[in-house]
Amino acid sequence: MRISTIQTFNTGVNNMQRVSGLAKETQNQISTGRKFLSPSDDPVAATRILQLNQELASRGQYQKNITAVTNRLALEESVLTGISDVMQRIRELTVQAGDGSLNVDDRRALGQEVQTRTQQVLGLMNTQDANGEYIFAGYKGSTQPFVDGGGGSFKFEGDEGDRLVQIGATSFVSSRDSGKAIFEEVAAFNLTFVTTTNPRNTSLPPAVINVGEVHDQAAFDAFHPEDAYIEFEPVDDVVPPRVNYTVRRKSDDRVVEGLHNKLYTSGGKISFQGISVRISGNPDVGDNFLVESTSKQSLLTTMGRFSEGMTSTDVSPEGRARLTNLVEQTLQNLDNAQTSVLEVRSKIGSRMNTLESTQSTHEDVALLSKEVLSQLQDVDFAEAVSRLSMETFILQAAQQSFAKIANLSLFNSL
Repeated sequence: MRISTIQTFNTGVNNMQRVSGLAKETQNQISTGRKFLSPSDDPVAATRILQLNQELASRGQYQKNITAVTNRLALEESVLTGISDVMQRIRELTVQAGDGSLNVDDRRALGQEVQTRTQQVLGLMNTQDANGEYIFAGYKGSTQPFVDGGGGSFKFEGDEGDRLVQIGATSFVSSRDSGKAIFEEVAAFNLTFVTTTNPRNTSLPPAVINVGEVHDQAAFDAFHPEDAYIEFEPVDDVVPPRVNYTVRRKSDDRVVEGLHNKLYTSGGKISFQGISVRISGNPDVGDNFLVESTSKQSLLTTMGRFSEGMTSTDVSPEGRARLTNLVEQTLQNLDNAQTSVLEVRSKIGSRMNTLESTQSTHEDVALLSKEVLSQLQDVDFAEAVSRLSMETFILQAAQQSFAKIANLSLFNSL
């Protein structure tokens, strides 16, 4: 068979280029640590590597979410523990208040400590996390949830939102609890009421209504679930002209019997349907205050009523009876509030266990995914170096043999 000189040269050059390309590819694998440099080199492996990287990125985000929620729940648990400790102290003071040997000054001193403890609890309820969000405000994290309304009453300005955080492909966990569910929606010992100042009132400084008290439970039970509001009428409605008010039912605006155009005294007692409240300040005409019946009583209201009761008790038989009733109701309401807090702490513990087990699962699966990923894309350096040595040797042999074959020409024999 005839082999032309040009054919010999082309075959030798092509072989050297092929072996040189293989050696270059192996060298690139060693320098990058990857088996292939483009998806076209191994489409199946490239697809699997992309899936694994996406899965690892998702798990990394889930783990970050778990860490954030764990820290958030740990803070909430710590705050609730602090509130429980204060409630225990208030309970001790309540039991102490029932001691018949205490005089008026002793009980007022107890009331002052309760006021201080109330402000302590208020501060704990308004705790902020590392991001500056209030932990008991629901979705309204930037809004202070509990606000002092004056007169021993407090308002909840947050909402009942429950923020869910994704910790797995199909797993979510609540990262916070609304303060309304924990501290506001507490079952009361007896039917009771809450007082609210209309935010549209115009008096400056604003007149305030206190938390009030139920002094005739049977009469109030008969009134429940009706609500009422106290509205200030024009001064000319009475002679001589003076500040006056009318108490009306909320459902139909009917005047509560005997409470039409009653003369107003700042801090004076306003009694109707078995309850009494006090309004302080100088209300404008049209200002009104709402009294809503409820079967719930917030922790702050319980503490506020107890504090007010301690600072306004007297030694009369009626005063002693009121004190006995106040102590009984406060103890029961504190127990109910403590139960509410303990239930939430139990839920937090359950969520923390879920987070811990999920985190462990993510770590185990991520480790396995990384091992598979390494098998798919990481080069075996020992094998690659050995292969590079072989390819280099073949290239050198091809170059030397080409040089010898190139000299086998008839021109060299002339």
